[in-house]
Amino acid sequence: MKKSEKIGENESELIKKLKKDEKLRENPDFRMEMLALASLFLENFAENIYKTSIELNSSGGAYSYYSIDAWKEFLNYPIVRKYIQSFKDEKVSMITDQGLAKGDKDAASIKKVMEASGPSVNNSNYILIRLPEKREEFLED
Repeated sequence: MKKSEKIGENESELIKKLKKDEKLRENPDFRMEMLALASLFLENFAENIYKTSIELNSSGGAYSYYSIDAWKEFLNYPIVRKYIQSFKDEKVSMITDQGLAKGDKDAASIKKVMEASGPSVNNSNYILIRLPEKREEFLED
C-alpha cells in the first residue's frame, strides 16, 4: 500500500465528499479554498461545530486568514451544512433518549419531530406512560 493511499484512508468524510463534489471540480480555486477551510474547521471540530462565521473569523490564528464571508459560504455549502447537521442531530437524539429514559414528556415530542423530519431509518417505538404520584391514603373504618 502506498503512503498516499494510507493518508486518504484517514481523511475526514467531509474532505472526501468535498473532493468528489462536481460543482467544486468546475472551479479549482474555490475547491482549494473549501478544502482548506474544511481542514481548518475539522482541527477543532467539537468546538467549531457550534460557531458562526463571525465567531470562526474572530477565533484568531489561521481562522482569521479567511474572511467572515468565506466562512459563511463554507458553513452554508450544502455538503458542509449536511455534514455538520448530522452531528448536531446525533447530539439532540442522544439528549432526547436520555430524557425518555427519565420519563421527560418533552423528550418524546422532540424525538417525534426529529424522526418525522430526519432521513434516518429507525424502527423503534417509544411508549411514554405517566403514572400518578403514589399517595398514601388510609381508609378509616
